Amino acid sequence: MPVPRYTVIIPMREFRADEPALVGLRETPPPVGSVQILVAEGAHPARQRNAALTFAQGEIIVFLDNDCRVGVDFWKKLDLAFAKPEVGIVGGPALLRADASSLEKIFHALLTHVLVVGTVSARYAPRGKFRPATQTDLILCNLAVRKSIFGKIGSLSTDLYPNEENEWLDRGHAAGIGAYYDPSLQVFRPQRSTLGQMAQMLVRYGMGRTRQFRVSGWRLTFHQFLPVMLIATLVALIHWQLEIEFVILWLVASVIVALSCDSQLRGWQRLAAGLGAPLIPLIYAVGQVLGWVALFFHTPDVKPEVVVFDDQGNRLA
Repeated sequence: MPVPRYTVIIPMREFRADEPALVGLRETPPPVGSVQILVAEGAHPARQRNAALTFAQGEIIVFLDNDCRVGVDFWKKLDLAFAKPEVGIVGGPALLRADASSLEKIFHALLTHVLVVGTVSARYAPRGKFRPATQTDLILCNLAVRKSIFGKIGSLSTDLYPNEENEWLDRGHAAGIGAYYDPSLQVFRPQRSTLGQMAQMLVRYGMGRTRQFRVSGWRLTFHQFLPVMLIATLVALIHWQLEIEFVILWLVASVIVALSCDSQLRGWQRLAAGLGAPLIPLIYAVGQVLGWVALFFHTPDVKPEVVVFDDQGNRLA
């Protein structure tokens, strides 16, 4: 059997052959050659991906999440990208699935709005052209890496989840690895479908960003301070009893976002997106603050079991 060019690694809670990622890969095979598909079962995605790497045969590692389906031109775009010798890492956006609910559309529209999330919006919508990228542009559920790079900068940090890819990409940038963003390299996935799920995700991401400081160190960037500035502004408004001014500020921001958000949203969806937009950075900021508090408490190093399967469900380890 020929050595595959690509190895796809998918973390799952438990192996399921009908997960969207596996279904999509079966429906969209590469035009030339074979692909090795590894499913890492467990409860810690960073450890799962690292465990699967030890069984990877392909020269290029493709990371997908279990709920992601690759686009029809996915393999063609990867071939074109890795034909360039300067490309060590390439990733693209995770777009919203076609049959998404109204709340999914609203949440996704907020994550793609530059005024709400800044340059991170490139993770959720095509932005610009093929270009050099940083960790703010790339998302781990749609990322491809030359396997040799792991030998140079190491594997994903198991102290982090989420944000393990941000720290790893920072390591790659420091080592001079060429990371690129391709807006046409696309996967499709669902978005959070309830307010609780969305808030939980934002808090978790905020806490993960703070935990990242323990591994990669503090960096004085506007992106890091913006959520704290927003919370400080909110506290100041409450302290000086500027409730009316606060409401006016919130409504102005809501109108701007509602008028400039995804054109596919209907009237009431635009209104909901606008009114909810200021909550996105605020909840993220709460997560960052909780992350700082958590730094003062010892977290036991739990190593949950990881089991690696092939795409047919045959256990490898």
